Amino acid sequence: MTGRLNRAGILASTPLRQALGLMALVFAILLVTLGFAYVALRSSTEDTIRADLKQQTAVFQVAANPETLSIIVSAEAHASDPAERAIAFVLPDGRQVGNVRVTQRDDQWVVSRHPEYAPLSKHGYYTLKMPLAGGLLLIGESRAPIAELTSTFLAILIFSFVPSVLVSAAYGAWAGMRARRRVSAIETTLDDLTEGHLAARVPETTIKSARGDDLARIGSRLNRMAETQESTVEALRQVSADIAHDLKTPMQRVSVLLAQLRTALPEDGEAHQIAVRAGDETERAVAVFHSLLQIAQIEGGSPKARFKALDLGALASDITELYAASAEEAGGQLLLRDRAQGQARVLGDRGLLGQLLSNLIENAIRHAGPTPQISVEIARQPELVVLRVRDHGPGIPEAERTQVLRRLYRLERSRTTPGNGLGLALVHAVAGLHEAELSLADNHPGLIVELRFRPA
Repeated sequence: MTGRLNRAGILASTPLRQALGLMALVFAILLVTLGFAYVALRSSTEDTIRADLKQQTAVFQVAANPETLSIIVSAEAHASDPAERAIAFVLPDGRQVGNVRVTQRDDQWVVSRHPEYAPLSKHGYYTLKMPLAGGLLLIGESRAPIAELTSTFLAILIFSFVPSVLVSAAYGAWAGMRARRRVSAIETTLDDLTEGHLAARVPETTIKSARGDDLARIGSRLNRMAETQESTVEALRQVSADIAHDLKTPMQRVSVLLAQLRTALPEDGEAHQIAVRAGDETERAVAVFHSLLQIAQIEGGSPKARFKALDLGALASDITELYAASAEEAGGQLLLRDRAQGQARVLGDRGLLGQLLSNLIENAIRHAGPTPQISVEIARQPELVVLRVRDHGPGIPEAERTQVLRRLYRLERSRTTPGNGLGLALVHAVAGLHEAELSLADNHPGLIVELRFRPA
């Protein structure tokens, strides 16, 4: 989780969605309102045009014969522009007078241009036809008022909608980016806390930028929760370290006393064997305390002062050479595959990284069966240095891969083998100190332990 703003994150923001939703609602209301107004005005305009047509026919109805009517129509035609009003009279003998021509097609009278008059209306006509004086009178009014009404409403719609879209989109984008930036800061803090970085906090700028709103309250409460959690974990860690430190010295003294007791007892006696077993258990307890103290020291971050750039491939070569004989004695083999070719430099503590790799190899030798086949791989990716340890043993069930990184946790089948349940916990602590990503995966069969470091 990088916290960087991206298009998908902005589009997923609630403020932007709310702005777009509000804009859609306003546009829908505007569309419905204008739609009703347009339909009402159009209907009223059409009624007015039809009423005018009927009123105009009254002038022509006074004519008693076709010749008189043709004279009246001709006079009206010369006074009328065909683009606004079309008028034609078809006499009983088929002759036509008027400013347009009419033709009958399939029981329909079609209006066409008269060569002696101006062009017709490009919007068409509302027409009224009626038999008169033995012929047919046709009067048409241009549909231009309806076209103008439609254009006016479209202009209103466009000039109302476009500014609304621009303003709403601009506000939504601004609010979305602002909210996304603050949400991203909270998400980054949650991710850091989940990964164990208990010192992570939501930046004060995120909380103070809008004091009192929901994101500010969430950020403030998250910081309080993180402070409480950090204090609790630190207290538990300190108690664990104090107990381990206080008990280590007495256990070491007991171990020395048991060694002296073994020396004083006859070697063939039962008491000597009991003293030997007690000494072994004491040394195991001392090793546990030592590991717990080391983990506490690592988690405290103090070894970072010793960090230097080192070649992880060269370190892996030294460690695998050291453990190759142990793997052969166990009936298996240990191989190193360095694919980085000297390009695996990381920043870290050589001793701790060596112990990390030693713990992984020892675990593999101990748990990978009677003939452990172990490989250590070093690889270089564009922005990562990768360390992998593979084996072909029984592996770790997926449900327990997180649990084995805890201190003193052991799988049920491992309780009969040597160990204290701190090997992988120490690996996890060293990985965290070096800000390396640790993962456990199935090797089909076996286990793959992978660590991804940032290159030096």
